[in-house]
Amino acid sequence: MKRIYFLLLASLLSFTSAAQAHFPNQTPEADYAESRSLYDRALYSSASEGFQSILRRVDKQTDLAEQSHCYRVLCAIKLMNRDSDEQVHGFLQSYPTSARRVELLIEMSEYAFNRRRYKDAKKWLKQLDGVRLPKAQRAAVQFKLGYSYFLLKEYDQARPQLAAVKASKYPDAKSAQYYYGHIAYLDSNDVTALACFEPLRSHQQFGAVVPYYLAQIYARNGMDNELLGLGEQLLSKATTRRAPEIAKLIGQSLYRKSRYVESLPYLELHKVQGGKLFASDHYILGVVYYRTERYEEAMQSLNKITGDNNAMAQNAYYLLADCYIRAEQPQEALTAFKAASQSDHDKVIQEESAYQAAKLTYQSASPFGNAIKAFQDFLKDYPKTEYRREVNEYLANLYISSKDYSKAMESILQTGMASMAMMEAYQRVAYYRAVEFYHVSDWSNAVEYFQKSLAYPKNITYVALSHFWMGELSYRKGNHQEALSRFESFLNTPGSYTLTERPDALYNKAYCLYQLGQHEDAAAAFRVYLADAPKASRKKEDATLRVADLYFLLRRHAVAQQFYQKASALQGVDVAYAEYQRAMCLGLLNDQSGKIAVLKQLETRGGSYAEDALFERAETHLREGENLAAEQAFKAFARLKPNSQRGRRALLNVSLAQRNAGQLEQSIQGLRTFVVTYPGTAEADDAVLAAKMVYDELDQIDNYLAWVQGLAFVHVRASELDSVAYMSAYSKYASANYDEASKAFGRYLKRYPDGFFAIEAHYLKGESHRVEGSYPSSLENYQWVANDASPGNSRRLSAWTWVMKLANELERMPVAMAAAEHVLAQSESEEAVRLANVTLMVGYWDNANATLENQSYDLAYSYAEVVHANDRNEPQDRDYATLVMARSAMHEWRNNPNDPIAGDRARRANTALAALASPAAQAEAAFQEAVFLREMDLDYQQSNTKVFWLIDNLPGQAEWRYKSLLVLAKNYADLNDLFQANYTLDFLIDEQYSDEIVTQALAFKTALKAQEAAKSSTDTLINLNEPQA
Repeated sequence: MKRIYFLLLASLLSFTSAAQAHFPNQTPEADYAESRSLYDRALYSSASEGFQSILRRVDKQTDLAEQSHCYRVLCAIKLMNRDSDEQVHGFLQSYPTSARRVELLIEMSEYAFNRRRYKDAKKWLKQLDGVRLPKAQRAAVQFKLGYSYFLLKEYDQARPQLAAVKASKYPDAKSAQYYYGHIAYLDSNDVTALACFEPLRSHQQFGAVVPYYLAQIYARNGMDNELLGLGEQLLSKATTRRAPEIAKLIGQSLYRKSRYVESLPYLELHKVQGGKLFASDHYILGVVYYRTERYEEAMQSLNKITGDNNAMAQNAYYLLADCYIRAEQPQEALTAFKAASQSDHDKVIQEESAYQAAKLTYQSASPFGNAIKAFQDFLKDYPKTEYRREVNEYLANLYISSKDYSKAMESILQTGMASMAMMEAYQRVAYYRAVEFYHVSDWSNAVEYFQKSLAYPKNITYVALSHFWMGELSYRKGNHQEALSRFESFLNTPGSYTLTERPDALYNKAYCLYQLGQHEDAAAAFRVYLADAPKASRKKEDATLRVADLYFLLRRHAVAQQFYQKASALQGVDVAYAEYQRAMCLGLLNDQSGKIAVLKQLETRGGSYAEDALFERAETHLREGENLAAEQAFKAFARLKPNSQRGRRALLNVSLAQRNAGQLEQSIQGLRTFVVTYPGTAEADDAVLAAKMVYDELDQIDNYLAWVQGLAFVHVRASELDSVAYMSAYSKYASANYDEASKAFGRYLKRYPDGFFAIEAHYLKGESHRVEGSYPSSLENYQWVANDASPGNSRRLSAWTWVMKLANELERMPVAMAAAEHVLAQSESEEAVRLANVTLMVGYWDNANATLENQSYDLAYSYAEVVHANDRNEPQDRDYATLVMARSAMHEWRNNPNDPIAGDRARRANTALAALASPAAQAEAAFQEAVFLREMDLDYQQSNTKVFWLIDNLPGQAEWRYKSLLVLAKNYADLNDLFQANYTLDFLIDEQYSDEIVTQALAFKTALKAQEAAKSSTDTLINLNEPQA
C-alpha cells in the first residue's frame, strides 16, 4: 500500500511540474482558465499553485484576484490542508462582501462535518445564520449544526436546530426527529420523547431501536398498560441474553399494578435465567414473595438490601422485620426494626419501627438494660406519638403546669434527673427562669440559668432559645465575638428555622460581624436576614442600608448601588442618604449621567443631602468636562453657602471650569478676584497656582509674576526655574543618596510634571526606587518613560527593558508581556531579547492555564521553542520551555485526539520532557506516556507497565503517582478486571491525597457501579444514553 501511495504521489508531482510549465509567459486570464481546468479535474494541488501564481501578479482588488483567491482556498479545503481555517478567514477578511462567501462557508462546514470535526463544523455552520439559502439547503445546514451540537453534548443549542428540521419535509427530518427525541429522553422530558419516538416505530433506520426507548420511558413513567403490551412483543422476539431483562420489565410492571401472583413468574424467570439483581430487584421480588405469603423466600430477597438509606430500604427493613416476627426470630426482627427506624423517608414507618424496636428491647432477656433509654429516645423523637400512654407506663414523667419556675426547679432536683422526662423538664424550667431574670435586668443570674438549661439539651427549641438570649446578653455587654458565637449556635440548632426569633438572630449576627470588622461576612449575613425579613420594618430598612454600605466599603460598587436603590425604594427615614450613596456608586461605576440624574432628584427634593448633592453634581460635571454645567452648579452652591469652605471651593472651581472651557480671561479675572476676597486661605493658595497655569496658557507669565509679587501672602521668586529643581535632585542621585534622590525627583515632577527634564526625572526616580528595592514605585516611573513616544526620548528602550524585568519580579505578567513585545521589536541586546522570549513563554503559558484558550497554548509553544533552541538561555529556562512544549502539545492533542500530527508532536515533546534530570518532569512524562499508551494506542497492559515503572522508580513524586493510579484503575476497568479497578479506586479514596483525586476516584467508582448496574438493567438492552443510528 505504501508503494502504491508513493507511486501515486510521484505521478501527481510529475503532473504538477508539467502543469506549471504552461504558466510562464501566459496572461493571468489564461493561467486562470488553465487552473480552473485543473480544479475541475480534481487536480487541486496543481490548481492551487496556478491560482497562487495569478495572485502574485494581479491587483488584489480585481475580480480575477478575488476568484483566484477563492479557488485557492477551495483547493486547500479539498486537499484537507491544516491551514484551511486560516485561509478561509483570510479570504473573508480580504473580500468581506464576496458573492463566494456562502460557498466557502458551506465547503468549510462540509469539510469539517465530514471529517467528524464537529467543533469546527459548528463554528462554520453558525456563520451561515441569517444567510438566505434555499429551504432544502437551510434544512441540511440546520441538521448538521444541530447534529454537531448534539455530538458535542451541547443539547440546549442542538434543540432549536433539530426542532426546525424535524418539522420540515426534507430528507433529514426523521433523523432530526430521532435525535431531538434522544435529547428529550436524556432530559427525562418523556412527553416530548414519546412524541418523537412513537412515529418512528416502523421507520427503516430507527424502528429497530425505538421500542427499547419506549419501554424505558413507559417504565419510568408508570405507563404499565403500554409497557405490558410492548413488553410481550419484545419478549417474543428477544434473544436468550435479553429475555431475562424483558421479563423483569414485565414482572415489575405487573408489580406496580399490584398483580403480584401474575408478576412472580416473570420476576423468577429473570432471576433463574441469570439476570443480575440489584437492590431494587431484590426489593420488588421480596415484596412479591411477601404479598404472596412466601415469607421465607421474602426474607432471602429482602436481606440482600444493605447499607442503603432510602425509602425502598426503609420499607424493605420493615417488611423483613415482620417476616422475622412471623418466623419467631425476635432478635433478627429487632435489628430490622432498628434499621427501619433510622431512616426518615416514611415518618409513619419510622415511628412504628422505633416503637416496635423499643418493645422488643423490653421483651428481651434484659428488659431493664437499654429498654429505658429506648423508650426515652422514642418520646424525645416522637413527642406527639399515639403510643405515649403505653410508653409512659415504663417512664416517669414530671408534669409541670405551674409557672412558679423557682419551686419547679427545686421539685425537679429533689426528684432527681434519672429519667429523660426529668431532664427535659429541668431544661425547660431553667430556660424560663433565665428569661425571668433577663426581663428584670439581672444579667448575671440570667446567664447562669441559661447555662443550666443548656446543660441538658434535650429539647432543641429551648437549646436554640437559650443561645439566642445569651447572644443578646453578650451583645449588650459589647462582647461581639461571644455574641456572634451564640447567634450562630441558635441558627445552627435544628428547628430554629421555625422560631420567631430567627429573623432577629440573623440581624444580630450580621451586626456582630459588622462590629468585628468582618465586612464581607457581615454583608452576606445581612443579605440572609433580608431574605427572611418582614416585608416592611425598620430593621429591614437598616439592614438594606448596611448591606449597601458594606459593599461600598468593599469597593463592590455595582452591588452597593443595587442595595442603595432597594433601600431607597423602601421609603424609610434614610432615603436621602441611600439616594446620595447610590449616586456616588454610579459615579464610581462610570455611569456619570446616571449619577447626575440621581443628584438632581435629591436637589429637587430638598432636605439634608440637597446641598451635598449640588456640590457633588458640580464636581462631576467638572470632571466630565461639562464645564458650563459645572460653572452654573458651582455658582448655585456658592450662593447657598458663600462663607463656608466648600463655598470658597465652589467659587474657585467656577474659574477652573472657565479655564477648562477656554474662557481664559474670565478665569483669570475670577481667580484674581478670589485671591483678593479670601486672602491667606488654603483656597487662595490653590487659586494662585491655578492662575499661574492660566497665565502660562495665555503666554503671559510675566503678568503672572508681576501680579503674584504684589500678594503679601505669596512668596514666589521668578528665578526658581525648572533646571534648579532638577539639578538639586540629580545631585542627590549622583552622590548615590537614592532615598533622598527619589523624593527630590518626586517633588520636581509634582512641581513640573511636564518639565524639560521630566523624562530624565522619571527615569532616574525609577532607578533610585529600584536600587532601594521599591520595585512597584520603580516600575511606575519606568512605565511613564516607556510610554512617552516623543522623538527625543533616548531612555525609552532601556525603560521598556526595566519594565519587563520588574514586572516579572512583581509577577505582573500582562505588564511584563507588553514590555517584552516592545523589547523584541526594538532591542539589539541579546540578553534582553532572551529575557523577552522567556517572559512571553511564561506569560502565554500562564494565560493558557487561566483561560484554556488554544491561541495562548500555541503562542506559549512557539516561544518555548525559541527559548529551548537557544543554548545560551539559563538551564532552568530551557527545562521550563521543555515542560511548556510538552504540556502545550498535550493540550493540542487533547483537543484533536484523532489528529496524528498532534499526537506525534505531543509524544515527541513528552519524550524530551522525560529526558530532563528533574524527577518531577520524569514522573509527569511517565504519566503522560501511560495516558498515550491507553488513549492513543489502546494498549492497556503497556499503560499499566508504565504506571508501575513510575511507582517503582519515582516513589517521591506523590502527585503523579496518584494521578497514574487513576489511569491504572481505568485500564483495569477496560480489561474487565473490576475487582482490581475497584480496589485501586478504594485505595485512592482512602488515602485522601487530594480533593481532586478523591473526587475523580469517587466519580469513576460511581460510573463503574452504574455500568455494572446497567449490564443487568433494562438500560443494557441498548445503550440509550448514546444515539443508536
